[in-house]
Amino acid sequence: MSRLIVKNLPNGMKEERFRSMFAAFGTVTDCSLKFTKDGKFRKFGFVGFKVEEDANKALKHFNKSFVDTSRVTVEMCKAFGDPTKAKAWSKHTQSSGPDKPSTPADSDSKKLEEDQGFKEFLSVHQNRSQAPTWANDTVQQTTDPDSGQAKAQGKKNLASDDYLNFDSDQSEDEEDEDEGCTAQYLFSGLHTHKCWLQMEPTTEFTVKLRGAPFSVKEQQIREFMTPLKPAAIRIGKNESGDRTGYVYVDLHSDEEVEKALKKNKDYIGGRYIEVFRVDASGGKGKRDRKDKEIDRNFTRKLKEDEEEEDVADSGRLFIRNLPYTCSEEEIKELFAKHGPLSEMLFPIDNLTKKPKGFAFVTYMIPENAVTALAQLDGHIFQGRMLHLLPSTLKKEKNDSADAGGPGSSSYKRQKDAKNKASSSSSHNWNTLFLGTSAVADAIAEKYNTTKSKVLDHESKGSLAVRMALGETQIVQETRQFLLDNGVSLDSFSQAAAARSTTVILVKNLPAEVTASELEELFSPHGSLGRVLLPPSGLTAIIEFLEPTEAKRAFTRLAYSKFRHIPLYLEWAPVGVFVAAKPEPEKDEAMKEEKKDEKEEEEEEEEEEESAPGSTLFIKNLNFSTTEEKLQEVGQIINLTLSMMLSMGYGFVQYQTAEAAQKALRQLQHCTVDEHQLELKISERATRTTEVSRKKRQDEKKQTGSKILVRNVPFQATVREIRELFCTFGELKTVRLPKKAAGSGNHRGFGFIDFLTKQDAKKAFTALCHSTHLYGRRLVLEWADAEETVETLRRKTAEHFHGKSTNFWNNMQK
Repeated sequence: MSRLIVKNLPNGMKEERFRSMFAAFGTVTDCSLKFTKDGKFRKFGFVGFKVEEDANKALKHFNKSFVDTSRVTVEMCKAFGDPTKAKAWSKHTQSSGPDKPSTPADSDSKKLEEDQGFKEFLSVHQNRSQAPTWANDTVQQTTDPDSGQAKAQGKKNLASDDYLNFDSDQSEDEEDEDEGCTAQYLFSGLHTHKCWLQMEPTTEFTVKLRGAPFSVKEQQIREFMTPLKPAAIRIGKNESGDRTGYVYVDLHSDEEVEKALKKNKDYIGGRYIEVFRVDASGGKGKRDRKDKEIDRNFTRKLKEDEEEEDVADSGRLFIRNLPYTCSEEEIKELFAKHGPLSEMLFPIDNLTKKPKGFAFVTYMIPENAVTALAQLDGHIFQGRMLHLLPSTLKKEKNDSADAGGPGSSSYKRQKDAKNKASSSSSHNWNTLFLGTSAVADAIAEKYNTTKSKVLDHESKGSLAVRMALGETQIVQETRQFLLDNGVSLDSFSQAAAARSTTVILVKNLPAEVTASELEELFSPHGSLGRVLLPPSGLTAIIEFLEPTEAKRAFTRLAYSKFRHIPLYLEWAPVGVFVAAKPEPEKDEAMKEEKKDEKEEEEEEEEEEESAPGSTLFIKNLNFSTTEEKLQEVGQIINLTLSMMLSMGYGFVQYQTAEAAQKALRQLQHCTVDEHQLELKISERATRTTEVSRKKRQDEKKQTGSKILVRNVPFQATVREIRELFCTFGELKTVRLPKKAAGSGNHRGFGFIDFLTKQDAKKAFTALCHSTHLYGRRLVLEWADAEETVETLRRKTAEHFHGKSTNFWNNMQK
């Protein structure tokens, strides 16, 4: 807990001084002193810190210390719904319970009612005009059972009852007012003498003047209100008959009241006059309006394009009162504990780049939002108390403004909207995508020719091969440019890598685009960092300084038209920028050592892949059991613990089967974290759990001059494959295995054998990154010198079904 309550502060404490007292111990996220409705200081306040350690330091320093002449008490605040929190007892705090304890005034008033001497005293001081002249002077016994109810009703509206019992004579009314109030005051015993301050009778069109001179006359008030003609004027007096400086003026209509309010801050006899409108219901109406205004501040009105939906259906929460020093990652970490998040909106100020103090969170599973709302509403986060509300859902707008032209159809608009909505999905991402038209433009510009000549299919050579070679050259230039500017190309090769929240990869750019054009396109959405545009100008990297601004730009610009083609946006991988270009190793021996260590690690990993009987199945695990407690016997190379609800089992894989047997003998029925374990040898495959991600291509060392090419288009011919690869050196053979006899079509892969290993390596390095032939990306691998079709079939089966030979043997049978 990082929020403190400080009690018994001195009366003269100001918020600036209160904040400066605690600012020396850490970052203060919240600081507030508490006052009554009348503005009286209640002598306590709250202070919140970003870190709990800072709050503990301040607690130890200030608790039971003196501030001026007051000994303050500092305590840790408790959560909003904490059952151990002390019950509020102050009269300024609203009571949460339905039953209120009876006040001592009720018991005292009952005693006074039964006191005969006090009744006699009241009868002596009773107003003679309120009783008939023939009434007996003796005190009457109240035997009527309903008299108690009548008296109770009389307590509620003392002033109104006295006013109704007065005679019509005004002078007599004024004389009897003091006596009536005195009698009622003495009768109630504990009522304050607010009855002296009788509410000034007001109408629906009454205004109040404050600050009038004590010697003001009614004629001066009428001159002040000119050209208005007041219906009545009453000069306010207190209980002793002295003037208070207040004047009540009754008017005839709302229009006159509005005109009277315009006379605010005018002068009467050199005195500054303030004009207010008075509610006919007195202070009650003002309080009601104030309460309604407070409720209105905490109640958000729905816009026309919004609708209210239950949290259990939408899964979206609105969070407010966030610290202005928190970050988006900290909010994600807090709310992700209750379930996976599908979206988060964290608005920031455009000028200061600081958070606005609120956020929106959407859960992938709506039930998790219900749990988060119940547990985090009132939760203290970095010194501030969070307030969570169900969020509203905006209706999807079907605007035809981005239809794409006068002749566009509704299908095209729907497809564009669908593409824009799914722009952030990872399955749409192709990092090294290059548009065919842009490649042709870049080739024509580089070789000083026209695009029509580049795409001329009647010219010498294959058009598909020409475009593939042009794409390969552009990719090589782009890779070198990115390396020179501190971009880690290894991050792009990891298919399942985490994505950045500030760096955007912009693809499908037209040729001859400039960096200034991209800055002009992206800068309206936020502050930009680095803008990298390779010489070809077909792919760019844009860095934003704030994640919120980057997300806004991504959402608005994805699939939007730039010049005449749509933009394809992708979040770059995390770590796309390196701090500095790595310096080359001076010592060649260190290189060799690192290389040998890497090879040893790879060999160990290969040995660890399969070991029958080395996996244990463990039942009845405690949810709090950690990996360290299960590593006492044998060397564990893989551990899977199922800690979800209603589960308590796990799998432990050892390096050898002997270690697994030893653990089975020694740990059977042992107790770990107060749970007795049950162990047995697992029957499942010993390979590691597959993760739902793209499989990385196995890196093979070059064993010869033969290259295996996969994903070859079926319309490609041997002549085109030869033309593509002969650019990098002299070829020995080019072979595309065909299907069954008579079909004439090849099987989608081929073998390219170069005359020398150097030429083969040069071709492999150039074409392995992103080379498309007839729209299909070529996948290159090093082939064994004597690899046959049967071997390829076996490798394909292993790729999809693992390295077990059972499947392949069954297929051959």
